[in-house]
Amino acid sequence: MIGSRLEKAGWRQGSILESQYVAEALSFSNTPHSENTILIVASQSCDIANNNITADPYIELSIARVIADLDGNLTHNKNARMLHTKIMVSTNNSDVYEELNIELKAFEKVHIPKEKFTQFSLDVDKTLEAKQLDSYIAWLAARYSRPALPSEFNSRISSSQSKLKKKAKSVNEHLSGIYVEIMPDAEISPDEIYKVNLLGLVSPSFNGDMEKIKSSITAYAEIFENAGMNVISMVEKEDSISVATIKRFKRFYYDDLSFKTDAPLPSETQTIL
Repeated sequence: MIGSRLEKAGWRQGSILESQYVAEALSFSNTPHSENTILIVASQSCDIANNNITADPYIELSIARVIADLDGNLTHNKNARMLHTKIMVSTNNSDVYEELNIELKAFEKVHIPKEKFTQFSLDVDKTLEAKQLDSYIAWLAARYSRPALPSEFNSRISSSQSKLKKKAKSVNEHLSGIYVEIMPDAEISPDEIYKVNLLGLVSPSFNGDMEKIKSSITAYAEIFENAGMNVISMVEKEDSISVATIKRFKRFYYDDLSFKTDAPLPSETQTIL
């Protein structure tokens, strides 16, 4: 059974293809091969193990590329279109690992027939650590699961000054996410005002300058205020927020602020839970 064979061989979501097979795998797409290309399994583990070829005929892989440095604005699933993360590479010393920075684009994937995939091997020396794997999986899901914010809200944000947008994006590298609660979460007339609760989260282990983090959230608050909204902003560590509070918020993706001010702002938010 083909799915069982793949499962027994160790293939799971987040597995990395052995480099010697990358060029052959890319022949199933229009993506040229280069030495810095890495392929990561995007298919869910249960789909890989499914023996029904009719139901699950392909293995989907994300195309990643090795980069010199990570951009903090693209880590931690902050951007729905692009992800910067890292993989661990084993060395001759079993206790020492090297970090390899990679970049993934949401639209760059390749689909390999399962029959062909059984001829490939995974790279046991390269792994996504648990935290990075969770971020990768959440990033994959966010491409399709983010619900729309009200069009009137988007329209008002899109008219905010580009100078403020640049300022906000330049200081958010330590944030693990920005979340918004919009009241009302509905279309309103031009003379009505949105009230916005803006929440910035940082990792529980963060021990850096919280004032810098707060300045980032203040920059975002200025964007909303400049659009005529009433804003309350705050910064908290992830482990200090209750589930009840989090359920009220939606994730706001940083690339929302990368569009020209005269273009409609696409909805790039994700429900946290």
